[in-house]
Amino acid sequence: MKKLGFAIAGTAGLAALVAQAARSDELFLGYLLNTVVNKIPFPSARLAAYRAAGMRIGPNSNIMMHVRVMTPNGVEIGDHSIIGEYCQLDGRAVRLGEGPGLVIGDNVNIGAYTHFIGGGHEPNSPDFHGPLARTVVHDRVWITMNCTVLAGVTVGEGAVVSACHSSTRTWPPTRWSAGSRRSISRTVVAT
Repeated sequence: MKKLGFAIAGTAGLAALVAQAARSDELFLGYLLNTVVNKIPFPSARLAAYRAAGMRIGPNSNIMMHVRVMTPNGVEIGDHSIIGEYCQLDGRAVRLGEGPGLVIGDNVNIGAYTHFIGGGHEPNSPDFHGPLARTVVHDRVWITMNCTVLAGVTVGEGAVVSACHSSTRTWPPTRWSAGSRRSISRTVVAT
């Protein structure tokens, strides 16, 4: 019981440290989130630290271990959503001033090793300018394992993004009735 008390006190202390870093030191915050917080084996403690960093995470949602987060105050996750292990969440487009840089809706399942990339570089720019764009994943979306979703992409409601896919364009909503086994055949495939 004593060890549990230390764990709870340590979690509160870590959340306070994360909140302080979120207000003052972006580099230290990134270090904390991506080398300490993402390895916490207790989901409630991990989510408390992410929320302290400025992420908006709905109730009943979970972010698995080993997830990399960039600009946490630019990430918004709805209710009943799950982010798989080793994903990357990039909220840098919040700097555009148009709300969160990465929005993930309700009842979304993001498979392991999926990367959201909120920016890029202009190779012909003299200063190698890095444009940012907001990424939105609507409700009831399944993004399977090992996908890459680039800046500015919108994944429509009910869409299924197939494994190992690089999404460079907007995905239309997919309409199918809940419980239908035909939903898998309605997977949206980019050409």
